[in-house]
Amino acid sequence: VTGVQTCALPIWRDTSRSDCPAQEVMASDDGPIGILSAMPQEVAKLQEHVTDQQEHKFGIFSFTTGSLEGKKVVFAFSNVGMTFCASVATTMCNHFNVRCILFTGVAGGLQEGQQIGDLVLGSEVVNHDMDCTGFVMGPKTHALGEIPFVGWRFYEADKAMLALAQAWEPPAGVRVSTGLLASGSVFISSEEAKRAFNASKGAALGNPVAVEMENAGVAQICKAYDKPYLSLRALSDVLKGDANADFNAFCQQAANNTFPLVSHILRGL
Repeated sequence: VTGVQTCALPIWRDTSRSDCPAQEVMASDDGPIGILSAMPQEVAKLQEHVTDQQEHKFGIFSFTTGSLEGKKVVFAFSNVGMTFCASVATTMCNHFNVRCILFTGVAGGLQEGQQIGDLVLGSEVVNHDMDCTGFVMGPKTHALGEIPFVGWRFYEADKAMLALAQAWEPPAGVRVSTGLLASGSVFISSEEAKRAFNASKGAALGNPVAVEMENAGVAQICKAYDKPYLSLRALSDVLKGDANADFNAFCQQAANNTFPLVSHILRGL
């Protein structure tokens, strides 16, 4: 095929470029910080504290720009699931040209000794639903969580963002740990189901400390667009107990525990 122009997706239009009418003009490092939330309670905390708010609509998604802790931010509620969250993250990268993405939410604890309300910093994220173990390309086989052709499996947190989060001094009663998070499209609700996960997928992935339904989709997009990324997860349920009852009862507590850490990270960025 001849005579084909290649143009970057437009963020701003540079009319001085005659060779490409929709040429992307890259922003500098002072772009906004993206804050992505999977729960309405977390968005409500941001709406209370972000100043100079302006709303932007893209399809069913609403993005709000403004300032928090003296930094330009854009935040959005993504809803549940990797597809919605990846779409929101892509818009943050392509339209708002965020310089990094901070993703807050809740997760279910998988390890003994965890407590509801604990905060987990995702050192790495993996998609436990990505299963191409039966896909063989010549001598090449694939591990659980690995994407063919690119070989991506574990998505590491940005080291500077993670270090900032780890330096936070939490208030009394709030515990913070760091570990591997696993994402999938199943709400794992019972102790029996969590122990079964730990014995099968969990063991194959290196024993994740918590499971949730969004992170890997966002982490994958951030890697594709070379955007620094960090996930903060508050435990809304733990290994023992009823995840449905605990989630509904403690979701607001999880949001309350997460927001001070978000503010701390923004002050350091």
